[in-house]
Amino acid sequence: MLEELLLQAVKALAYYASLIVIMRLAGKRLAGQTTTFDLIVLITLGVVIQSTALQAGWPNAIVFVITVFAAHRGLAALCANSTWIRHLVRGKPRVLVRDGRVIDAALKRESMSREELLAGLRKLGYDSPEAVKSAVLEETGHISAVGAEGSGAKVTTELQSP
Repeated sequence: MLEELLLQAVKALAYYASLIVIMRLAGKRLAGQTTTFDLIVLITLGVVIQSTALQAGWPNAIVFVITVFAAHRGLAALCANSTWIRHLVRGKPRVLVRDGRVIDAALKRESMSREELLAGLRKLGYDSPEAVKSAVLEETGHISAVGAEGSGAKVTTELQSP
C-alpha cells in the first residue's frame, strides 16, 4: 500500500510539472486572460493528463491532491524568492511600447497583434501608443503602462491583456 501511495505521489508531481510546461508554452498572455477556447483546451489537456496519472481509490486521490497542492505552494515560494526561477516558470516582462513607438518584434514574440495591444491601451485610458511612454506585458499576463508627459491619462495603470 505504501509503495502504491509513493507511486501516486510521483505521478502527481509529474502531472504538476506537465501542467507547468503546458502553461509556459502557452505564454504569459494566457495567465492574464484566456478565451473560452483557450480555457477548454487547457482543461481538456489537464483532464487527459490527470486521468493517466491518478490511480483508482480515495487514498490515491488524497495523496494526489496533497502532492499537487504542496508542489504548487513550494513552487510559489521558490518563485517569490528567486527571480531566475520565477522567470523560468512565468517568463520575463516584455516592453511592448517605448516612447510612443510599438515594438513589433516584442508583439510577435508574445503572439500579440497590434489590435490587441491597442485595445489593451484603450482599456487603460490611452487612445494611441503615442500617448504612452512605456507599456509592458508583465509576467502575470497583464499590460501595465506609463503615460507620456501631457497625455492626460493616468500616470500608471495595469490591466489584463486582451
